[in-house]
Amino acid sequence: MKRISIIIPAKDEQERLPSFLKAVIEYCQKSSHTYEIVVVDDGSKDQTATAALIFQKEFPALKVISLERNHGKGYAVRQGFLAAQGEIVLFLDADGSTGVEEIERYLDCFDQGYDIVIGSRVLSDGQSHVHARIYRRCMGAVFNFLVSSILIKGIKDTQCGFKMFRSSNIPTLFSHLYLEGFGFDLEILYLAQKMNLRIKEVAVNWKHVEGSKINILRDSLRMFWNIIQIRYIFKYDHKHPNTRC
Repeated sequence: MKRISIIIPAKDEQERLPSFLKAVIEYCQKSSHTYEIVVVDDGSKDQTATAALIFQKEFPALKVISLERNHGKGYAVRQGFLAAQGEIVLFLDADGSTGVEEIERYLDCFDQGYDIVIGSRVLSDGQSHVHARIYRRCMGAVFNFLVSSILIKGIKDTQCGFKMFRSSNIPTLFSHLYLEGFGFDLEILYLAQKMNLRIKEVAVNWKHVEGSKINILRDSLRMFWNIIQIRYIFKYDHKHPNTRC
């Protein structure tokens, strides 16, 4: 039996979060493993925190961290990871695009010696299905090509909102995280490869959910800049893994 922490970063998610949280809690209650859920409200202007707190009576191992202002997904995930108590810590997107059922499909990867398990919308195992719009697939293909050419080798999808970590690696990976937005996945995986951590990429079920917070043009340019920052501007070493040069 494992102790597992689920981190859910959320900004202005009072509409979509309750149904997803309900599904997550039902799954956790049926599991033989011990779960905690940490919702990180990233400076929402709506009642996201209140919508999450309602579930504490049903699931006491649910915590809500409320940030006073919006920092970005990377910052929110970092706060959740550093507060987590589980031996395996993961994050899921609040829209439910990747379901909680994926967790226990791949827990045995940690028993096989892997340090990080990441979901992929590109890999296929004959059982997983991805329902994404054509423009998202095309943009994803271009982005993944740039990432593999410039920054991170051997990983086909760096941006899927499902990643699990062995807790012993979290302080080094997350304590000095610089990027606070969507590009944090790139920085984490880049650092993990520099630390020679074992990363397992796995096929997951994924579906498009209406209400995306992503601005295609703005965030695409920002992500490209993040690639350049990580590869050519930041300097990393094993003692201070994220130090600007």
